[in-house]
Amino acid sequence: MMSTPARVLVIEDDDDLRDTLLRYLRGVGMLARGLESAEGLDAELVRQDFDAVVCDVNLPGEDGFSVLARLRSRSAMRIVMLTARGMANDRLHGLGLGADYYLVKPVNLRELEMVLHNLLQRSQEAQGQGTREPGAVAAEEPAAQAPWRYHGATWLLLSPAGQRVQMSSAEARLVQCLIQQPREVVDRATLLAAMGRPGLEAYERNLDVTVSRLRRKAEQASGEKLPIVAVRGEGYSFQGNVRIER
Repeated sequence: MMSTPARVLVIEDDDDLRDTLLRYLRGVGMLARGLESAEGLDAELVRQDFDAVVCDVNLPGEDGFSVLARLRSRSAMRIVMLTARGMANDRLHGLGLGADYYLVKPVNLRELEMVLHNLLQRSQEAQGQGTREPGAVAAEEPAAQAPWRYHGATWLLLSPAGQRVQMSSAEARLVQCLIQQPREVVDRATLLAAMGRPGLEAYERNLDVTVSRLRRKAEQASGEKLPIVAVRGEGYSFQGNVRIER
């Protein structure tokens, strides 16, 4: 949990969208301020320190990629790119410049909240672990920081500590669908299709039951919580480190 409210700067030239984002972020307890362009960015950064910036790509004047590169050259703050561009090369360009996350409009507000929460929580944890006395030896990285490992051929999931979670066919297909888009929300229809379930209302409950059963199975087998997060009205997201092994 963040010990103090997160300070977020939203740079978005669409007035309605900017107001919507600010109202939502403030409503979930964040201290959010907004700019309609990058023109006032430097003055805003002098007035206040921010934990994260949510920045549109298609800004008037200096565009979002330029803002991203400029911020990343002098700051470790978290940066989320928010844009109508969905082309893979734009996404890769943004990530290559140092963006922590890239969301394509129309963005799900709950997803944006979750992305910011996870990014800032990791920043806080890293700061807490990053200070030690001169000459001290860094402790071995805990097992919880290692990735989950997925073996599709054997329907096997290994916890960060190496504990085995044997899955059913439907569970394995569900996990594979989620980890192909790590930390992104996968909608319910896509997950049901991956599990071989028709997109019918009768099967909606089946998805939730499968996720619940898999979470329980993973915790019983490994003692660790499986990082599959529900996003109300949307679907599910795998919010942990994961590696696919053949």
